[in-house]
Amino acid sequence: MNLKYIEVDNNNLDLAVKIQNNIFPLEDGRQNYVEGINNDSYRKEMVNYIVYDNEIPIGVVGLYSYNEYPNDAWLSWFGVLENYRQKGYGSKMFDFFEKLALNKGYTSIRVYTDNEFDKAILLYEKKEMIKEFYKNDLENEEINNGTIIYSKSLTKEKTEKWNNKFLGLTMQSEKEKQRK
Repeated sequence: MNLKYIEVDNNNLDLAVKIQNNIFPLEDGRQNYVEGINNDSYRKEMVNYIVYDNEIPIGVVGLYSYNEYPNDAWLSWFGVLENYRQKGYGSKMFDFFEKLALNKGYTSIRVYTDNEFDKAILLYEKKEMIKEFYKNDLENEEINNGTIIYSKSLTKEKTEKWNNKFLGLTMQSEKEKQRK
């Protein structure tokens, strides 16, 4: 396994979107990648990578953070193409994300998901992330009934739960629906 991480930019955007759409067929990541490249003001930072094993693209992984929560790095567009699953790539890619977050000075890593991604959930638990169900009065029913947040401290301090702080997932979901 010889993994290489190439940052998504305007030159490889189409490939990144193709991979992401293959992994997440119900979502369109193009706008999110473009927002990351153009430094969306809502986020403190966003960086995504195409992951290669030798010269073969096998998945995507990234990191973003919110201006309002500057110490938390969130896992972005994390996925492995179907033909390469169950071979340890996901674990290596997660380790890359964790190390990237640590090197950038973040004190916690987080990811939100739902029960649909059971293999990813097993990985998050294997990586010692703590689980909590997300509910926030400013989010819609769909978000409040299905979102799970996993968190892990990158310091010696105990992992702090997210405690239902507002994420704006309803707004993100509505933007996604408008693009379809």
